[in-house]
Amino acid sequence: MTLAPPAIAGPVTYSSVYQIYLRGILLARANVELAVSAQQYQLSALLRSSGIGFLFSDASALIRTSGKILGENIEPEALQYSWTDDDSVNFARLDYADGAPAAYETNYKPETPQNIVVPVALEDVGLGTRDPFLSLLVLQSPEKGDAFCRTPMRLFDGRRLAQLSPESMAGAPRDATTGGIACRVRWTPIAGYPKKTYERAEEMRPVDLEFVGIANGRFMAPREVNVVTRFGTVRIVAVQPFRESNLPIVPAKLSPPPPDDEEW
Repeated sequence: MTLAPPAIAGPVTYSSVYQIYLRGILLARANVELAVSAQQYQLSALLRSSGIGFLFSDASALIRTSGKILGENIEPEALQYSWTDDDSVNFARLDYADGAPAAYETNYKPETPQNIVVPVALEDVGLGTRDPFLSLLVLQSPEKGDAFCRTPMRLFDGRRLAQLSPESMAGAPRDATTGGIACRVRWTPIAGYPKKTYERAEEMRPVDLEFVGIANGRFMAPREVNVVTRFGTVRIVAVQPFRESNLPIVPAKLSPPPPDDEEW
């Protein structure tokens, strides 16, 4: 009797919805999807204006980051992001080789010179970075507690290098909810930024995050993020926790914005 080979489980997709507030006013909404298998992950998000945010912009952005799962480590393979402009779609792509940034491509051309203070070369970044979007996804066993909160992390998006450094939780606004882990980190620009970014970073307070487990137990994602900026408090809240879903809520690509209506 010949036994059939064991079935190979395909990726499972989890979806969540976040809302973004400034000074308590709703500005934007993000649909987020996480597709995971035994050895691969893909994290995607569609960001759009919401609430009063429509008064300022009808732009949208699509972010997708993917890579390998190696035990309790993540090895990034690609970051893709695109965003709508007045009448077009801009894009950027960062590819990795063995976990290190290897190639960057974009069609975006700034209207004004950036006046970068400290240049950064792709080949000098090396191993051990995450893109900013991937930094919000944690993979570790539950018994390690808040170990990831105490570990510095370098961030690189293809043009800019920064670091998240652990901060003391003394005076934190509140403890994490049951099953959650509270973190406080400080964002610091390292290279690839203009002078004004360094000046504003000095004014920015640490970022408070609360992570909760996603349904399968291997990953954690933010339930809430808070940071005080020069414009007021920015608050990002998961209004729909991650749950298994077969209904896509993030498109494969962005469409160009519709033309403005002509005046009568």
